[in-house]
Order: sequence, then structure tokens, then C-alpha cells
Amino acid sequence: MKKSDVLPRQGTRRVLPTSALWVATVVALLSGGTVSAKSEFVTVTASRVAAVGATVPGADASHRHLLANEPGVSAGVEMEFDLRSLVGRATPLARLQLGGVEKVKVARPGQAAGVERGALHVFVRESDGGETLAGSQPVKPGGTVNPYTVEVTDAINACLTRSGSAQRVRLVVRLTGKPIPHEVYQLPDALPTLQVASADGWVDDTPQRLAPVTAGGVVYREACLPLTESPEKELVVPLLYPVRKVVDVIHLERGESLQEGRDWIVREGRLVLPVGSHAPVQRAAEFFLAPRKEKSGETTMVRSAIKLVGDGWYHARQIEVTYEPAVRDWTWPAARSTLDQLPRTRERLRAKAPLTVILFGDSISAGYNASRIDGVWPYQPGYGELFARRLEQVYGSRITWMNHARAGGTSAHALTQADAQVAWFRPDLVLLAYGMNDRSPERRLAQRENLEKIIDLVRTRSPETEFVVITPMLNNPAQPAGLDPVKFIRDEQLKIDRPGIAFVDLTSTQLALLERKSYLDLSGNGANHPNDFLMRIYAQRILEVFAVTR
Repeated sequence: MKKSDVLPRQGTRRVLPTSALWVATVVALLSGGTVSAKSEFVTVTASRVAAVGATVPGADASHRHLLANEPGVSAGVEMEFDLRSLVGRATPLARLQLGGVEKVKVARPGQAAGVERGALHVFVRESDGGETLAGSQPVKPGGTVNPYTVEVTDAINACLTRSGSAQRVRLVVRLTGKPIPHEVYQLPDALPTLQVASADGWVDDTPQRLAPVTAGGVVYREACLPLTESPEKELVVPLLYPVRKVVDVIHLERGESLQEGRDWIVREGRLVLPVGSHAPVQRAAEFFLAPRKEKSGETTMVRSAIKLVGDGWYHARQIEVTYEPAVRDWTWPAARSTLDQLPRTRERLRAKAPLTVILFGDSISAGYNASRIDGVWPYQPGYGELFARRLEQVYGSRITWMNHARAGGTSAHALTQADAQVAWFRPDLVLLAYGMNDRSPERRLAQRENLEKIIDLVRTRSPETEFVVITPMLNNPAQPAGLDPVKFIRDEQLKIDRPGIAFVDLTSTQLALLERKSYLDLSGNGANHPNDFLMRIYAQRILEVFAVTR
């Protein structure tokens, strides 16, 4: 089957918008003016939900809104949302909430259920009947009820630029990828909803976020978690460079600029938080406390080396500092690869030809603890979306972007899904990013071989596909196993020897960052997820391979 037989038929085209569709007034970002923002959402309930596609054989009559992707059977659900109440409310984040999606048991004589799963894609149904990809996720393991939240910001903003009755959007949810027996799911009876965030206090500062932290006149929004042993003493904040001038210090939870003098000062090239600062200074003796249930049934608070918390908890306790460095006395390791290692991708970009890109990885690549995924200001997406958006803007190629990363994913599990969730789409480029969940002794020994098998399997169906292998970020070094397992995984991944492969050594990049920064300055959950700042560095280092350095 040719690629043209797959993508147009399933409508998997997603056009990333130009900055004009991100309706936010661009202010003087480096002026040091006050910023104020809150995470406020409007919920819009679907006004109409209907089944589309084939009738699913063997499904019970009570199953109304089915998603199916079996051989010869494709069924989806169309839903309409009236957005006229949101006039003038272009958004930094819109997400479709599908609730608990349940696997449906159907009789398929002669067919056995397997471990493969497809992808859940959300499309915009255009007025001419065409469909444009608006968001994607891999299908989660079957047999349980799983919630799905799919980010559809671009599609909603495109709709909000229209007027009158055109401010209705029709979204179609489908299972896509390789047709698989027994792949039938049911949406819950509750109507799907859209959560739309307020744009108050938000600007699209993506170009500044993707400017390499190692170059230029300004370091933009470097993250820090102020942690002290004694609140009665001033605190020196670790930054990558000595400071010549601080432009702004942002309290992320409040989205507010902190005041010079009261909240921070610069002394001898260092950023200092004085006693009484309104910055979110954390007392170490309390920060690392966690509840433990004793045999007696009582709960006591004990101090642990790791504070593992998600859902924006770390984000709320971090600040971001924009400053002019006095000297550039630090840098990260040289890039491992250039665009020359991806000759087909290079030529397509130079010709402004369309490019289909799939991100295949674990929760880090899924964007966990990026502020957009957590639903908090400033709504920065994960590194993959940052990369795809910037690549399209720089080269002018139309990027079809699919994020098929799954939380908890290992390289062994990825191998079972590579045909259905990657190869079937015949992508031009795959970002391959596994390792954090492969650190156990058994898994890490097989990790390199698993990635090589994934590459070879994809090329069996799609010989021209090229790859960017991204080595994993570091786990918290305070964990019992330390950093040796992830360093081993990095070293093994960099030995992969195939044509059409580029490498991004994020592991060594973070090791270099830790020469100047605390691990918690870079963390989104305290253990194994990046915050916005490290997500940006992921994207910057990938863009470096593509000769996008500013």
C-alpha cells in the first residue's frame, strides 16, 4: 500500500497555525512589566453527538457511540460544539474531554484479540466534508475504562476567527492506524465537553522560549525552585550564568512579576532572594516531608529524598528568571548530529514539501507536567509540539504532527505497537524517545535492541522513514539506583548504527545543566518529568539538528 493510500483516505492532515491564529497581543516581553494570569476555563458541552461510519457487527444494541478500527470496519463519533459564546476569547488551551472510554467485547469467530492498539485521532469536519487532524493520542491498553483528554487548541482558535453561525465546530473522533480485530470502544453516555482556557495574561512567546539558552543577549525565563534550609537567611538562586541585569522574575503559580528590592536583588552577579521575599521559597525541612501510614494505623510525616508530585505542584513552587548574562561561561555538549544525517528530510524541508512526523515515546514525550498538559499558565506545550511548530514556521513545510507517546511506555511495549501506531502511517520522520522506564537491569540490557527492531520494523512497511533518537533525561539522582542506569541507556542508544538516523543527547545536556542548576530547578514532578524549562531545552536541542538555532 502506498502512503497516498493511507493518509488522505483517513484525513490525517494537521496544519499548524501561523502566529496570526494565536490570538494574543504581543507585548514587550522583555520590558519587565507586570504579568498577571490565572488558569480559568470555560466548559462547552457538545450540542450534538452522532455515530459516523460503519455499523459494528456483534455490538450490543445499547452501544450507541462506538469507535472501531477492525479489518473492514471503521466507526467513529461526530460531535458539534457551539462556540458563539466565546466570541473574542481566543485561547491558549482547548481540550476535548471524552470521559471514560470503555473497551467493548464483540464476537469475532476465527479472530483472536492481540496486544496491538491503534491511535485515537480527533479531526475537524470542514464544511466541504474534508477532515483535518486536530489532535492525537495512542489508544491505551484495552480491558479497562480509560479517560481521554485530547488537546485541540489550534482547531478551536481557527473556529473562533470566524463569525456568526460559522462559530460552530464539528469534531470527529476515530480510531486510526492499522486495522486490528477486536478494536472496538464505546464513549460514555455523558456528553463530551470542551475546556477552553482564558487568554487573560497570556501571550504567545514561543520564539523567545525556543531561542537557545546558550546564545543571545538574554536568557529567557530560566526556571528555579527556591529551596532553603533556613527561612531566616537570604537565598542565592542558582542560574546558568553570572547576572549583568535581571529583566524579570516571574512567580509561576500567580503569573506575576516579583518586585526588585522587596522580592529579589542582584549582588555581585548573583540573584538573591532576601528574607521576606514574596517568591515561593520552600523550607527544605517541610518540603521533603511525606505521609507514611504506620502499622498502628496512625499516619506520621517522614522526610524522604524524593518528593514525587505531579499536576503542577512543582510548577506552582518555581520561579522563572529573564536576565542578561554578564559572561557566557557555560555551554552544553556539542550536537551529535546534523541535518545531513537525515538526507530525505533535509530535501523535503528545502523543497517546502509536506512532512509527516510522529513522536513515539513515554510520558515525557506525551508532555506530562508541561504547563499546557497540567492546564496551568503559561500553557506551554511539550517539546514535540514546540519542535513541530517551529520547524513548520522556519521551513514553510506543512507538518502533519502526531503524538503517539504513551505514559509508562517501555521500549519492549513500544515494539509491540510500532507497526500499528507508527509504520502504518508511513511517516517521513519519527522522533524516538524511550529509556526512562527501561532502567531496571533486565529492561536496560534489551533497550538498544528493541529500538533497533522498532526502526527495522517501521522501515519494512515504510523504507524511507528517517529517525531522530533522543536519549532520556535524567531521573532524580537521589533515587537509590542513581544515574548509572540512564547513562548506560544513553551510551547504548548512541551505538545504534543505521542510515537515516540523527541523535539528540539530552542525557549529557542535562548533566551539563546540573553543573550549575539543582535537579528540582528542571523538574516537573521531582523524579522523572521535565518542567517547561527543560521541555524547551529538549526542543532547542532537536531544532539544533535541523539547523534552527534561533
